[in-house]
Amino acid sequence: EATDVVEIKNPSTLKMKFNYGMSENGKIITKTRSYSHLKPTSKGVDVFNVAQALESLQQHSVIEVIKQDNTSLNS
Repeated sequence: EATDVVEIKNPSTLKMKFNYGMSENGKIITKTRSYSHLKPTSKGVDVFNVAQALESLQQHSVIEVIKQDNTSLNS
């Protein structure tokens, strides 16, 4: 059992989920776009502001913005 763990911050990913309308059975059609290799030190507010800027260039509206952090653990 490990008693000490080293955490290594890896690049984060910005994921944006878009609303592509309704299906024939009334369910929302969504598609997700991912933008990888974000600095691991980037703040949530900065990532969100970038997502808003990208949204203004999109045809479809954004349903959800996700910042996915990635950390490696070593003993």
